[in-house]
Amino acid sequence: MYNNSKVAKAIRLAMMFGATSAAAIATPAAIAEEGAESVERIQVTGSRIKRSEFESASPISVFNEKEIMASGVASVDEFLKDIPAFTGFQMGASTNNGNNGQKKVDLRGLDFNRTLVLINGRRQIGDVNDDGAVDINAVPIAMVKRIEVLKDGASTIYGADAIAGVVNIILKDDVEGVEITANWGAGTDDGQAENRGFSVVAGASSDRGNFTVGIEYNEQQEMKQDEKSWAKEALFPQLQPDGTFLAVGSASSNSRKITTGAAVPGVGNTFIVDGPTGEIRPFNKDFNGNTVDDTYNYAPVNALVTPNERFQFAANGKYEYIDDHELYMETLYTRRTSHQRLAPDASFNTPGIDQKIPASNPYNPFGDNANNPYGVSGQAVTLNRRFTESGGRIYQQSADTFRMLVGGQGYINDSIGYDVSFTYAENEVIEETKNLHRIDRWQKMVDPALCAAEAECLAAVGSDGFNPFADYGSITDAELGYLMANSLKNLSWGRMMLFQAGLNGELESVDFGSGALGWAAGFEHRYEQGRFSPDEFMAEGLTTSGASPAQTGDFTVDEVYFEVNMPVTDSLIVDASARYSDYSTVGDTTNFKIGVDYQALDWAKVRGGFATGFRAPNISELNQVEVANNPVVEPWCEFLDRRSDVTDTMRANCIAQGADPTDDSELGFAYQASVSERAPAQGTLKPEESETFTLGVVLTPLENLNISFDYWDISIDNLIGIPSYNDLSYACLNSPNLSADACSVFRDWDGNASSPVLFGAYPADAVMEYGNLGELSTNGLDVDVQYTMDVDFGFGSQLDLRWSATNTFSREETFDYTGTVEKVGTAASSALYPELRMNASANLSADDWNIQWAMRYIGETDDVSRPAELTDDSVADSVLYHDLTGSYTFGVVSLTVGISNLTDVDAPRFHSAFNANTEPGVYDVIGRRLFGSVSVKF
Repeated sequence: MYNNSKVAKAIRLAMMFGATSAAAIATPAAIAEEGAESVERIQVTGSRIKRSEFESASPISVFNEKEIMASGVASVDEFLKDIPAFTGFQMGASTNNGNNGQKKVDLRGLDFNRTLVLINGRRQIGDVNDDGAVDINAVPIAMVKRIEVLKDGASTIYGADAIAGVVNIILKDDVEGVEITANWGAGTDDGQAENRGFSVVAGASSDRGNFTVGIEYNEQQEMKQDEKSWAKEALFPQLQPDGTFLAVGSASSNSRKITTGAAVPGVGNTFIVDGPTGEIRPFNKDFNGNTVDDTYNYAPVNALVTPNERFQFAANGKYEYIDDHELYMETLYTRRTSHQRLAPDASFNTPGIDQKIPASNPYNPFGDNANNPYGVSGQAVTLNRRFTESGGRIYQQSADTFRMLVGGQGYINDSIGYDVSFTYAENEVIEETKNLHRIDRWQKMVDPALCAAEAECLAAVGSDGFNPFADYGSITDAELGYLMANSLKNLSWGRMMLFQAGLNGELESVDFGSGALGWAAGFEHRYEQGRFSPDEFMAEGLTTSGASPAQTGDFTVDEVYFEVNMPVTDSLIVDASARYSDYSTVGDTTNFKIGVDYQALDWAKVRGGFATGFRAPNISELNQVEVANNPVVEPWCEFLDRRSDVTDTMRANCIAQGADPTDDSELGFAYQASVSERAPAQGTLKPEESETFTLGVVLTPLENLNISFDYWDISIDNLIGIPSYNDLSYACLNSPNLSADACSVFRDWDGNASSPVLFGAYPADAVMEYGNLGELSTNGLDVDVQYTMDVDFGFGSQLDLRWSATNTFSREETFDYTGTVEKVGTAASSALYPELRMNASANLSADDWNIQWAMRYIGETDDVSRPAELTDDSVADSVLYHDLTGSYTFGVVSLTVGISNLTDVDAPRFHSAFNANTEPGVYDVIGRRLFGSVSVKF
């Protein structure tokens, strides 16, 4: 019964449960006549049933090794982020603030932790101590055979986290010989953001099995913001005499800004000690009342592309020890070092910690020894001062990720196959932080009594005491040495163990006349454990990073699944699947999926499906304590006489709180409020639940022309998270007499609950308890077109054309505090949701060469916070990138050269952009870039 040919076994055995395959557009595919009876059943991503041809009722996109290499990217995430279906925010080398060197992708704009990333069809350990998402740094790009993106919910097939879809990265397992590759890339301005890599991939095979091994080294060098003219200033629009707004370098208010407890009539409550004169004056105003810039330009020292160095090892092997039964193994190891560079630390406001400079400080201009022209004395004040003397904050990581998988698979009889495997994975990250200041020592330095009580403090500041109000450069080395907590080391560790056992086959007794019923069933047991061990200063909350207490957690989940594939007629196939999951932390859940594939005409078919899904709270969410963030927020009460985006109710509430409706209310810089997220009570978090509906048509009007249209709709209930600050403050101000529930989250000067949304002229800080607080829904349309034709231009033989687009119709966030807010078509400081993204390519090839021209389009988005009349740029303009790549093979040597962003398009600026005046996780920040690689095979 069995065909023991090498071709038959390679597909029948190696592609059972672990390996997967699919077509970018699911249409009938020709199968080679040789061994056709033996190779007719394979497995596709999104199903565990082997089925005829490369077909699926779910929309799947496939990208092969040549496409990935032609893009010239240095890592897998850089390729994925340019696919139209990936929107929102992508974390990679261009993510500096808020990253720890990881690389993550966001499918459908539903966040990293709702996109499941698999390697060879099986789970990889995620960021156990944070959002649980997989760090794609762990994938060696030289070992990638293809990438399959399932743009459909798949919780019934793969379990939790597959709400948005699945990214399945298939590694090479059939290499014969040795391939050595060296690659290089850099910006064309001055060689900025240079990357280089080297890899060796080798393999051997026999009639009984094969073995593939790869080693790889990659280095990405740093590029700072001052290397790009559009990023070296922290731009902010300021009102001009003619009534227009001009983007000027205004930067952050954390710049020696003094805030008093009560406003001085006619002046305000923010001041600064003038550097040249040593006299007090209003912040951002000179002594004559003219506008000046007192803010700190944090931009130039920040990294725009962060450095990353990776050494990687991978091995895949399988051996058929008896006919139709084989053992297999997979191994991955990645050693990563990386760092991020931020502007110098500052005496930021930290929730729950009193950092006021007492009136007893002899240099306090509003204190007991008052020195101000306003007649104010005896006041404690806050001071937001950058410690520029330190040189800036550095966050360094050393990460080790290991994954080992062993298993066996084969056939029990003619119609039933089995697969049993065990996966063990670990991830360890040591993060070292430099140049953060200790809050407890800052409190002592600014308080003469406290400092006098400690010999070390007194020795550092001297007998004259410490003057925190003096100009930059005034902090001495001794004072800095006492103040700074250098070399703080945190350890994050995670472990995953996964046992899988499954059967699949077909029931010949159940035949509707078009083929036997296919089925798959199995059991999975997964254990995940995480541990975070912070530096003692971090644990006690003695730095501006906030308190980071130790965290330990784990969970187990037992799951059973069942799937059937029913060929009802020659034209109609119905898929159905269900999964039962029992979590040790949040209980049990059952989810199901049904899909339909109907070949209506020879050249047209309809496909669609409905699925339920879930995402269990991860270890971090279950064990997290209070954390603080400092988002850039919109002061809705600024420019009331000008702005069109406030209601009459908002205007009345602003004025009632003392806001000036005239142009004199201008702040002139990006304001950051403190938002503290408090963990919910233990045992109250529930799993997120989702529903996904897809409906599509696939057309083949001509030979080698495939066209697909797929509508998708995803809704999530019990969303874990909190609303954005701007949505909260808008909802509060838009309620009569500040009566909305949203008003309860804001805090007054002393950190107490208070309904006012303003403190003086500034937005108030906020404190919220996160939990299952919201809902999220999104829908849109994917379009894919592929056409291959033979040509005779005299210099080419085949032309491949491809066009893909994602049109997102809606993305609505709903929270009790804020109501429903539409995000599609908006640009915020941390995410963009364009309505339209498109890619197109034309590839002309012959036997030994090819040339490709590709285009990447990102549609325009409107600034989420500011209307056009209050800024110089309220729109993130659409961008169109052009890429050109060519390759040539002569003998055993292959050469590839290319230029990405051929026309050197700058990343667009928009008002709410906080990092480098744009969104580095979405747009190209390097500019025109030259890349190349050379490979030798023998």
